[in-house]
Amino acid sequence: MHTVMWIFWGSIVTLVVGSYLVDIITGRKYNFKEQEKSLNQNFAEADSFREVDRYNHQNGSF
Repeated sequence: MHTVMWIFWGSIVTLVVGSYLVDIITGRKYNFKEQEKSLNQNFAEADSFREVDRYNHQNGSF
């Protein structure tokens, strides 16, 4: 049981230390702002809207 505890906490510590090292190496250059969608994403979004409209027209309003 003691070994399982060490494996669990060791993996948690490894994850935290690894995240911290990635932050240092990359210089925290993150961009969480919404990025412009690619052409493929725009086509997929338009296609999904068409599918929803088609489904709504087939089934009526009720």
